[in-house]
Amino acid sequence: MFAIRAYQLIDGTGKEPLRNALIMIEGERIVSVGTVAEVDVPPDVMCLDTGVSTVMPGMVDCHVHVHSTGGPMSGTLYQVDQVSHSQGFLALRAARNAMEDLKSGFTTVRSLGSPAYVDIALRDAIRQGLLQGPRMRAAGQGLTITGGHMDPGVWAPEVNVFGRTGVGDGPWGCRKAAREQIKNGADVLKINAAVSRYSLKYESVAPFHQEMTYEEMRAICEEAHWGGLRVAAHAHGGHGITDAIQAGVDSFEHAPWLTDEQVDQMAERGCFYVPTLITHTRALDLGPDRPGTSPELWNWFLKVEEDRWASFDRARRAGVRIAVGTDAGFLVYHGENARELCELVRGGFTPMEAIVAATRTGAECLGMEDEIGTIEPGKYADIVVIAGDPLADISILTDKTKITHVFKGGVRVK
Repeated sequence: MFAIRAYQLIDGTGKEPLRNALIMIEGERIVSVGTVAEVDVPPDVMCLDTGVSTVMPGMVDCHVHVHSTGGPMSGTLYQVDQVSHSQGFLALRAARNAMEDLKSGFTTVRSLGSPAYVDIALRDAIRQGLLQGPRMRAAGQGLTITGGHMDPGVWAPEVNVFGRTGVGDGPWGCRKAAREQIKNGADVLKINAAVSRYSLKYESVAPFHQEMTYEEMRAICEEAHWGGLRVAAHAHGGHGITDAIQAGVDSFEHAPWLTDEQVDQMAERGCFYVPTLITHTRALDLGPDRPGTSPELWNWFLKVEEDRWASFDRARRAGVRIAVGTDAGFLVYHGENARELCELVRGGFTPMEAIVAATRTGAECLGMEDEIGTIEPGKYADIVVIAGDPLADISILTDKTKITHVFKGGVRVK
């Protein structure tokens, strides 16, 4: 048993911070929380006094790709990178990337697609104590249609890249692909509902199109929900999102073109929104001259910038539950996950709302709210100590030197 003393405690629920707080931890779990005057500390118990620091729950990133490191070239070479290295190399790199997430204060991540089930293997190795890393939800291979977003025509027809993605066509083909992921250990399914269209030479062309049919998405959602799994949908806009809502999708990733009707339906059905705002901001920061950025793709990013903030505000006002996700591994490096909280504040959240999105709401999105996301008795002692006040300046969470301690299950990992 040991204790952590906090000048300021943000518990992840959205309540006002607790000053001069004490957290008692036994084994992996929190046993009591309160002020120093309220919590009795036995004389033989070690107490970590964090000084003038803020203590908060370990954060949750609901959208990463652990096998890919991220950075300016990752958007261009994402497909090539998967076949330029052995599966063993990808797994070792995934372990390193996940540790970067953990050391930056993200004690839980959801990996939405890796080739050759790399993320499932990493999740299992962490659970078995073979190596250190964050708690993980893993999708294995993302699900797509033939020639879809995750099955692009990158290679010559005679080239077959094994294990890159799960492909299904028609309701029964998609049902089989879903069963294949569940068989191989996925605990969340990733689908592609409504994907980007980059040919914006003409204003009449929508920047998105539907990939999977309602019947295909419904089949996948049925298989997932029968097995107690959730479904996350890569989605940009249009009727594909409406069909995905009706089909039973649990969370929508990216989605810069949401309508009033769609956000009302999402709120009514309890769907989550993971906007991954930092990915588009990073693309804009890198500019049109980034290798692989065609004029059409750059025009698409500009269109996203015009509309994404309106969609975010629309979802926020409708009461849709918004969770933090970065798409780390694609343009965004692992370890800079907290930049998404700055984006949420830029979009209209208060710093406290952004922290809740990265803690309690993230845990709810993953179905882990009984175990993580808030600092409460009975939950895992996943705790971050920050030298400063993120409520005064949310960007302090992006400074790794200010993340002085990270605990996962009561064990100090930084």
